[in-house]
Amino acid sequence: AILCSRSQVQGAAAVAGPPRLCGHRFAEAAMEVKLNPGQQLSKDQKEVMVKGFEYIASHCEGARARKRAGLPLVLLPHDVPRLMRACGRAMLPEDIEELKRDLPAEGIDFKEFCVLFERQCQTPQATEAKICQALNALDITGQGLIDPKFLKEVLRSHGEGMYPTDIDAILHGLPRDRLGKITSRAIARRLVRGPDGVQYLSQA
Repeated sequence: AILCSRSQVQGAAAVAGPPRLCGHRFAEAAMEVKLNPGQQLSKDQKEVMVKGFEYIASHCEGARARKRAGLPLVLLPHDVPRLMRACGRAMLPEDIEELKRDLPAEGIDFKEFCVLFERQCQTPQATEAKICQALNALDITGQGLIDPKFLKEVLRSHGEGMYPTDIDAILHGLPRDRLGKITSRAIARRLVRGPDGVQYLSQA
């Protein structure tokens, strides 16, 4: 068997675009926030993002105790990348680790998350062509075709990891050949644009 190199695996994990977090309440608000370098989040963007923040923060460790004590919700370090991705930021595994190292152990509130998100948006997102190139590195046949089962295993097992339901949402409805494989270009386009029905908010 021919195995992918570690760098190839990381490349595939890094292109995993906006996930759809588990839970019906937040699934309804799943979106990608489009923010150009130098821009600040608008009121409308924050109103949608806070729904995701509150959903994740309310399920964090110690959330109930904080609520009983009358303390505000906070997002713990290991959950910050989840919300980043849910809002459209694809991050390399090493970027995720660096991000978590800089976060206070007690977590951050929504205002602090917004500042952090704006800072992350200073780095341009990967283009469709770059994502396609990374996916092609996983295709040992050189035909530009990806086995969905293999891709799901890569995305689940490396980097931050993705939920099976998130991956299914990304791959749902994409055309497949007689062997069930999907072209890397079709997957790259979906990762850039997001699944159908996802709300996108951008600055004017």
